[in-house]
Amino acid sequence: MNKEQNRAYLVALLVAALAGLPIAAVAVAFDSVVHGLTTLFWTDIPKDLLDVSEPPWWYVLLLPTFAGLLTAGALRLPGHGGHSPAEGLSLAPLPPRLAAGGILAAAAALVFGIVLGPEAPLVAIGLALGTVAARLARQNQVISSIITFAGGFAAISTVFGGPLTSSLLLFEAVAASGKFASAMLPRFLLPGLLAAGVGQLVFTGVAGWSGVHETALDLPNLPHYGSVRVVDIPLSILVALVVAAIVIAARRIGSIGFHRIGGRLPVLLAGGFSVGLIAWIFHEAADRPLSLVLFSGETSTPQVLAETSAAVLVGVVVAKALAYAISIGAGFRGGPVFPAVFLGAAMGVLASVTFGGYSITAAVAVGVAAATAAGLRTPFTGALLASLLVGSAGANAIPLTIISAVVAWLAAMAVAGRQGDQPATPTEPPPDGPSGQGAQPQPQDPSGQGAQPNRA
Repeated sequence: MNKEQNRAYLVALLVAALAGLPIAAVAVAFDSVVHGLTTLFWTDIPKDLLDVSEPPWWYVLLLPTFAGLLTAGALRLPGHGGHSPAEGLSLAPLPPRLAAGGILAAAAALVFGIVLGPEAPLVAIGLALGTVAARLARQNQVISSIITFAGGFAAISTVFGGPLTSSLLLFEAVAASGKFASAMLPRFLLPGLLAAGVGQLVFTGVAGWSGVHETALDLPNLPHYGSVRVVDIPLSILVALVVAAIVIAARRIGSIGFHRIGGRLPVLLAGGFSVGLIAWIFHEAADRPLSLVLFSGETSTPQVLAETSAAVLVGVVVAKALAYAISIGAGFRGGPVFPAVFLGAAMGVLASVTFGGYSITAAVAVGVAAATAAGLRTPFTGALLASLLVGSAGANAIPLTIISAVVAWLAAMAVAGRQGDQPATPTEPPPDGPSGQGAQPQPQDPSGQGAQPNRA
């Protein structure tokens, strides 16, 4: 790079660092508001106004249906609700005015029990605020795109347990395009990593400030996994294949439904009603919490880890996968990652219960890695996320997580090849980028399913 390009790139690093903290704070505020409203509608109102210990059947049907009504209204706003989870986890930025509808639609889905995750609206928030920071920086298109993307880094790291997993996820998303030299990747991604690292101070704190509580994926109290047994390898491959099949099928069914009928008011209302009905039927049949079926799954993962009944676990997987597919197909907005990870964890617990000697720590790590790799087609991220979630208790299971991530990724790619899917790629970079080889792309859809037109 020449001196002018070096100076512009240093500006991008500085702006990304300055923007990381406020963007992470806004992401935390969004998550806090969603959590507060969820508690209000699902706990406080039934307890204080209805005088019941748990929501009655009609209430469980009403709230997800109401989410359909709110979503239909949000889809009429500018931007038409942004990106659908049927498109994967999109990284295409929208300015705040256009992103607002999708963020509101996702908030309604999250609060009222639809089976989608918070990662999509958080990415939308980060990218939207990144566009504002880029505009304020008054740089050229290349540097502006880098700053914008850095905002998405800072926001998504708030739910993936820090900047490392989110950085690898976005690295895979960009690298999968194959549209530019690998030497360009570090320059494009480094400002985002810096923004995510600075944003992490919101949780870790600095000086006398202790930071805020982080709501993220967590797998607590797992037993130590001693060593890999020979039988654990084929068991892990089997679990990876089953998890991949479940996640791929749910995503595929949801995507087909979305592109045929999704986003229409009657479909959203029927979809929300169906999600509530599935949750209530499971609750009545299994005598387990509604949250095992409703919502994205990150806060109910500890409950599924403690489950010892194979029949209940089968019910959880079937009900959650069906509700997940309906949530995508009806046209709701939200992230596709967390429900898939929950399904992977649940299948891991089921495998451990079914095959007595199979460690729950290894099985859950394998399930999470496979679900992430199959759902997003990001095997590196799947292996890393699973390894971080099981922590030191599952350090010896890392080889199994890598094997399962690769197996699940191969299964996803094989299915995509048979069905004619083409992995989505970033847009072509214009000339005169910071490396002299072209501007950096706007990455889209690391799921590899390709962006599709919205039905809103």
